[in-house]
Amino acid sequence: MDDKIKSVARRVLNEGDDALSDDELLAELENDPELEKLREARLDQLKREMNWARDLRGRGHGEYVEVHKEEDMVKLIGSESRAVVHFTHPQFARCKILDQHLRVLAPHHFETRFASISVERCPFLAQKFQVRVLPCLLLVDGGRVADRIVGFEELGNGDAFSTNTLERRLAKSKVIELPKGELARIPVAERPISYQIGYADQGASIDDDEDEDNAKRLEY
Repeated sequence: MDDKIKSVARRVLNEGDDALSDDELLAELENDPELEKLREARLDQLKREMNWARDLRGRGHGEYVEVHKEEDMVKLIGSESRAVVHFTHPQFARCKILDQHLRVLAPHHFETRFASISVERCPFLAQKFQVRVLPCLLLVDGGRVADRIVGFEELGNGDAFSTNTLERRLAKSKVIELPKGELARIPVAERPISYQIGYADQGASIDDDEDEDNAKRLEY
């Protein structure tokens, strides 16, 4: 057993010496009521986060979705805490390039909604947000449009920009969060996909029992 783990275990069990073997320490830890409470609290937290992830998945998070009705896009912009909305046109080559990057990004930023709509389907919104040049990304924060990206000027002013370049620009507007640690050095398309944990409503209720393994498995 690692010395640091043994040290913590002995503090928890109020054992100041090395009298207990590793196996005896583990046995004592398994029977300790305080550690059981901590384990149950952590499991409850994992279940809440899983419920939160399930709710977001049901609302279209984790994928790049085309919205066909203007009223649905109005609801999306007004209801999502963070969203990236692409105003597009089916005949514009640069819109298709942006589609490809957004489709890659969406699963990696589960907390943010990624969606597109053709300007032909949303004349009211196009006028309201003064969408005059395509492609156009509206960056939604707290139910309001906080920023926008028009064309490719901010992405290198060419068609060959990387998905990571777009990711950094979106993070600058705080509609997504950049990964930390080792993941930060891996190109987006090569990263493992997992839910971003930490946005779950701590007061959410659990209607069904999930086993511990399922609660922990928030990757897909």
